[in-house]
Amino acid sequence: MQFPSFAEPRVVHSDDSLVVILKPERMHSAGLPSQASAGPHLCDWAFARFPELRESGGERSARTGEGGLLNRLDFETSGLVLFARSPDAFSAFLAAQERGEVEKEYILWAAPAPGSPEPQGSRPDRVEPRGIDAERWRRALASTDSGGLSRPGNSLPAPPEANLLSLAEVMAEGLASGSGRPLVEGRFRPFGPGSARVACDLEEAGVPGRGERKRARRRSELYRTEFTDARVREDRLEFRVMIRRGFRHQIRAHLAWVGLPILGDSLYGGRGFPRLCLHACRVSLPRPGAARLVLEA
Repeated sequence: MQFPSFAEPRVVHSDDSLVVILKPERMHSAGLPSQASAGPHLCDWAFARFPELRESGGERSARTGEGGLLNRLDFETSGLVLFARSPDAFSAFLAAQERGEVEKEYILWAAPAPGSPEPQGSRPDRVEPRGIDAERWRRALASTDSGGLSRPGNSLPAPPEANLLSLAEVMAEGLASGSGRPLVEGRFRPFGPGSARVACDLEEAGVPGRGERKRARRRSELYRTEFTDARVREDRLEFRVMIRRGFRHQIRAHLAWVGLPILGDSLYGGRGFPRLCLHACRVSLPRPGAARLVLEA
């Protein structure tokens, strides 16, 4: 069984206000000065085919060079990327997103990394998703530990299928409970050399730290990752998760925080895999005077 993979971008939807493009893994969504030699990015590809996208972000277009880009995906993540075709469409999308009306769903493969250290910098070190049987989740997760030490990028022994089934069952029961979707929620702050990673944080925003810089870094808003499906696929768990607003590395950091780093994610301790197993597969958003637009790929 293969994770979704493709070599070139392709347009999956276009109308008077929106262009939606499927981005392959290992392609930047937009260019940055530090990425001058990193090869073409999706904005270049989109602007060559839809020139109006270059200016459709209004004043932001001139400042960032991202034009009407509405959402970014990490370099290693594949999936649906949206562009507005006019400044009005750009503003309307951002307003809908601020109201929590835009839903972005991802499919991912994850697995416990036996013997791996807790996510560095996060407080607390590890959490359980809300809306599940936390004690059963902890027991199932603890039983996957084979005592070996995980290093980012290493291929690790697969946890026993029975333990994966236990984790999937706990999540499925939470989904079926009728009390809301299981979720992970927290704040983020830059972490590590060059702020390459983010750390999850449950402390209250603005809690005094060592120095003004640390206090400022804790003043981020709460971000939520909701689980919408859970099942076992061979030696891994397959989840679908949904976010309404996103932060850099949000899903990757949240999955590591609950003890299930995404396969291929060397930055957050995932088991070795040829690619990062995270794909933006579905988007649902309101359209003025019309039914919601729902796209899947």
